[in-house]
Amino acid sequence: MDLPPERRTLPRLFVVMAILAVMLLVVGLGIRGWYQHKVDPPGPPGKAVSVEIEKGATLSGVGGVLADRNVISNATIFRFWAHGKKIEVQAGSYTFHRDSSFDEALDVIRKGPAPPPVEKITIPEGVTLKKFVELLAKADPRFTADKVQAALADTTIRSAYEPTDQTSLEGLLFPATYDIGDQDDANAIVKRMVGQMDIVATKAGVEGGVQSAGDEVPELSPYEILTVASLIQAEAGSPEEGPKIARVIYNRMNDDMTLGIDATSRYEAELNGTDVDFDSDSPYNTRRHVGLPPTPIDLPGEAAIDAALHPADGDWLYYVLEAPGRHFFTASESEFIDKKHECEQKGLGCG
Repeated sequence: MDLPPERRTLPRLFVVMAILAVMLLVVGLGIRGWYQHKVDPPGPPGKAVSVEIEKGATLSGVGGVLADRNVISNATIFRFWAHGKKIEVQAGSYTFHRDSSFDEALDVIRKGPAPPPVEKITIPEGVTLKKFVELLAKADPRFTADKVQAALADTTIRSAYEPTDQTSLEGLLFPATYDIGDQDDANAIVKRMVGQMDIVATKAGVEGGVQSAGDEVPELSPYEILTVASLIQAEAGSPEEGPKIARVIYNRMNDDMTLGIDATSRYEAELNGTDVDFDSDSPYNTRRHVGLPPTPIDLPGEAAIDAALHPADGDWLYYVLEAPGRHFFTASESEFIDKKHECEQKGLGCG
């Protein structure tokens, strides 16, 4: 028996629909596979590549930059994929890998940019500001002598312990190792070092004055204490000698004696580019003038500051080298003279 025409067409319709369904499934699977291939390329990520992301960039906007550098496969798909993801993009330098998946690229963005490159610059204890200028200029060509000198003369950079009538930052920069970023200028470095000296000096207790459980000590301002610290830094053969040097300085000040510290005259000679003159009438000539020099003579370290604040107990008025880096201390002038002759004979530089 023959079926009506409309019933004979139903099987054919089912077959066509089935074929279309299969075709759509195949196409859908193909599109899905193609999409997944774009989102997550097969194989491991490729070569590392540095990418700079500008300020104000959005996550979707970054896709074009990453696609141009072959980090991701497709900027348009990345924008679609990234839509709705609430991630703040920070400006800076990033290290991606070529042929990364979108998730891998996103992980790099989440971590943020690499910190700006820094170099370390060490300013040794006991250097003068003049030497500091040379060291900084030698360490980095950005810091020319003129720029560093201008920073040192900048009146907006002041130490908490700098007298109002003082213009030199000698003794007020803390010698240490500092990280210098690519955005730092000479002013930033000088300001950081002044700030660090303020921190170290405050922590050491310069505002409380010189502390001594034994012999009398003079009343000194924080700036004068830093000046004493600079003398100790220049004179002590080792940190252990610092408190004894301090005691000699204070004993001589109490007795209204000249300090007789030749390093002060050498400092002035270095400052002016002249020969050392121990007969000059300069206030830095502590062979002739009683009391401290008008400024520190170098950048003292923490041990020297601590020694200036905590002198040893003793009646010493003199010290002289008896071996390289080691001094002999005495309260006797005649004993000092004898030891000085020995020092001269040994060629230790006591002439």
